[in-house]
Amino acid sequence: MNPERFSPNQFRHASSITHPSEFRDGRWRTFTPRAPVERILLGRRWLLRPGLTFTPYANPTRCNAHCSFCSEELARIDATRLSAHTTITDHDRYFAALDRAWNELRGFEMGLSLSGLEATSEPEWLLRLLSLLDGHGALFAERVLYTNGSGLANDERLVPALARARFDRAELSRAHFDAKVNLRIMRFDLGQPIRGTEVFRETVRRVQREGVPVKLVCILNTQGVSTIDDVERYLDEAEALGVEHVVFRELSVLGDIYRENRETRWIAAHRAPVRALMDALLDDQGRTRTGWTLEGVTSGYYYYNERYRRGRLHVTLEGSSYVAHRDAVESGVLQKLVFHSTRELCGDWVPNAQVIGCYD
Repeated sequence: MNPERFSPNQFRHASSITHPSEFRDGRWRTFTPRAPVERILLGRRWLLRPGLTFTPYANPTRCNAHCSFCSEELARIDATRLSAHTTITDHDRYFAALDRAWNELRGFEMGLSLSGLEATSEPEWLLRLLSLLDGHGALFAERVLYTNGSGLANDERLVPALARARFDRAELSRAHFDAKVNLRIMRFDLGQPIRGTEVFRETVRRVQREGVPVKLVCILNTQGVSTIDDVERYLDEAEALGVEHVVFRELSVLGDIYRENRETRWIAAHRAPVRALMDALLDDQGRTRTGWTLEGVTSGYYYYNERYRRGRLHVTLEGSSYVAHRDAVESGVLQKLVFHSTRELCGDWVPNAQVIGCYD
């Protein structure tokens, strides 16, 4: 893969950055989109953003964790239903429809972003998806699994299958290395071994042994990791596991486009600003915290991140805006493709928005 050809974002090397605040203040607004690509899908003309990601929305079962910040429980004001509440039932119809959608998209290079609820919660569904992927390999320049790791700990078939499917990485979510703190935030179901820190550690090691790179994902919040000291303690644990990449994600900016519910209230109460961490690591005079080196900044269509090096670890600090995402989606150019459990392909996480059509 030629990363410059595929990359949908703009990366600026540290050597070109003299005043970090000009990017931090602009954040995702510093993104300059590439020219869209025209495609005919289900007989209609659409404009697609080059390098967008395709998500087969993973909800073969209800999620086996109930994260306090769960984005899939956020109800946008224009949503008539939530994908999280409509699980995949008829697998034969689902995979036949997904096969048709991928055939129609043939020749348009994308990234595969396997997320939604928990993609590993139903092993047979995931194994069948990976089998179908084998026949559409040319579509996906990059393949990423977003997971809480539960199924990887429970079913020994899944990690080798991911390796055979040539996944570029697995992004494993863990709010804290202390099991009690992590459970208070991620709220796993009873009976999930991944609740325990030692099981999580061994799962991470096993994924890496199979040749699938692991990126640990920590959602910043005041109940878990929120300060620079918290960040460095987390990184010490990650380094001991042999992990080379860690991302600390700020809870996304919601604006006024979501209905108030338990999740929006928790996010408002426990938000930890990533900007404070960025300012602590690199001030506007170019002074860097001891032990840290800036590698560069990346602007996406709804997120902004800064990439650092600490020892042998690559560390990303990331902020995003669901408002910017909504605005980009409504620009007339599809920014993302999501295949929902209803077998409908949409240009949005909201299943009734930017509906391309049903592939039954």
